[in-house]
Amino acid sequence: MMLTFVESHRDQVSIEKKIFNSNPEYNYIAFDKRYLEANDILYQYEEAVELKTNRYLISLDEEPIGIIEYGMLSPRAHKPWLSLLLIDKEYQGLGYAKESYFLYEDLMRDKGVKSIQIAVHAINKKALDFWIPLGFEKYDERIYEQKLYYSFEKKLK
Repeated sequence: MMLTFVESHRDQVSIEKKIFNSNPEYNYIAFDKRYLEANDILYQYEEAVELKTNRYLISLDEEPIGIIEYGMLSPRAHKPWLSLLLIDKEYQGLGYAKESYFLYEDLMRDKGVKSIQIAVHAINKKALDFWIPLGFEKYDERIYEQKLYYSFEKKLK
């Protein structure tokens, strides 16, 4: 079984919608609704173009099991940032999120990146419990669209 990142395109909205909607708790935290529609995903594609991020389906062999999105220059700090890592509920708890993250980290190391930044919703305990043990350290907090976010950074060795 091998994980790969496969570039995501607009014609894969239904695949992404299935992944997002298997995570209604996250959707509620991030989007104030439990289930997303196709136009919600299409809006994210537009945002990705605007923010110059790369969006991929995480595939386990040929099966899409998650989404990862990252950019090389974050809007605020102009550093490499991971904007989304989401695994289909069916595949959670099996180590695929961690494996996907390390695949991404290796990709960044290969590009000579020295640190990675992320922003996490302050109320997303599940995400905080995931990122902090991976070596991310909080350096800031801010309100964006009436939601409190924590900014984290991890130095790469």
